[in-house]
Amino acid sequence: MGVAPEDSEDLRLKKVVLTITATSIALLALFWGGLYIHHGYPLSGAIPLGYSVISFSSILYFFRAKRFAFFCTSQQLLILLLPFLLMWSLGGFANGSVVMIWAVFAPLAALFFIDLKAATRWMLAFLVLLALSALLDRTFAAHARPMPPGLNTVYFLLNLGCGFILIAVMLHYFVKDRQSAYAKLQQSEVHIRELMLTDPLTGVANRRHLDARLTMEMSRQERYGPPLSVILTDIDWFKHVNDTYGHTVGDTVLKTFADHLASSLRTSDFVARYGGEEFVLLLPNTTIEEAIALAERIREATRRIHFAQADLRLTASFGVTLAQPGETMAEVLSRADEAMYQSKSRGRDRVSMLAR
Repeated sequence: MGVAPEDSEDLRLKKVVLTITATSIALLALFWGGLYIHHGYPLSGAIPLGYSVISFSSILYFFRAKRFAFFCTSQQLLILLLPFLLMWSLGGFANGSVVMIWAVFAPLAALFFIDLKAATRWMLAFLVLLALSALLDRTFAAHARPMPPGLNTVYFLLNLGCGFILIAVMLHYFVKDRQSAYAKLQQSEVHIRELMLTDPLTGVANRRHLDARLTMEMSRQERYGPPLSVILTDIDWFKHVNDTYGHTVGDTVLKTFADHLASSLRTSDFVARYGGEEFVLLLPNTTIEEAIALAERIREATRRIHFAQADLRLTASFGVTLAQPGETMAEVLSRADEAMYQSKSRGRDRVSMLAR
C-alpha cells in the first residue's frame, strides 16, 4: 500500500487508511455509474465511472512511486469534484443533492491526513463550488431530466448509508491514531519523569527526588504527627575500592549496595543516592529505636555481600536521626550527616544516632 520501511507508524496508518478509503469509494463509484446508466442517465453514469478509472490509476501510481503527498492531493481533488459534477449532471440540487455527502471527504481527509490549514483550504474550495452551484442551479435544472421520486429516495438512502459508513471508518482510525499518540506521549512523559528523578547508575532516586520526598514527608509529619526517621549511610573506604579494583568494580559496588538498601525497606520507605557513595533512607512512621535496629540489620547484611573479587569486603557507616517538627530539610540531613561521621570517626562499620 505504498508503505516504505522508513515510514513512521503514524504515517503507515495514514497511508493504509487513505488507500482503503480511496479504493472503497472507487468501487462504489463503479456501482453508482452502472446504476445511473441502467436507469437512463448515461452522462451521470459516465462521471463516477471516469472517477473510478482515474482514482485506481492514482492508487497504482502511488504504489509504484510512493508519493504520498501527490496521492493525498489527487484523491482529495477527485472526491471534491465528483459529487459536484454528478450533481450538475443530474440537474442541480433538486435531483443531485443526495451525492453531496461525498464532497465532505475532501476537507475531512485533509484534516485526518495533513493538517488543519489544509483542511481549511479544502473547505473553502468546497464552499466556493457550493456557491457556484447555487448560482447556476436553475441552468442545470433546465437541461436535466427529472429523476422519479422513488428512485431519488433510493439513491439518497444508498449515498447516505455508504457515506456515513466510510466516514465512521475514517473517524475510527483517526481516533485510534490520536489515542495511540496520546498513550505514547504519556509513556514518554513518565519515562522523562523517571529519568529526572532516578539516579542513572544505581537506579534508586536521585537528589532531586529526595528533596521533594523529604519535603512531603516532613510536611506530613508536621500535620499528622507520626515519627519520621532518617538514615544517612556511606560506603567505607570506597576510594580504596576504586583505586584498587577500578571504577567499573566501583560502579558495581554502588549498584549492589543500592539494591541491598532498597530490598531492605518497606514499600512506604524511600531510598535515594545522596551523592558519591552516600545514600539516604527515609522511614515514615518509624521511631528512632526502630530506625537504629533497621540500620544495624542492614550493616550486618552488608558485610555478607560477596563480589567476584574474593578479597573485596564491603562495610558501611550509618547515621540515624529523627526529624523534628519545625525543622528545615537541611537541618535534618545535616544532623544525619553528623551522626554518620561519628560512625566514621569511631572506626567505621557502625551505627550512630543523634536525636536532636
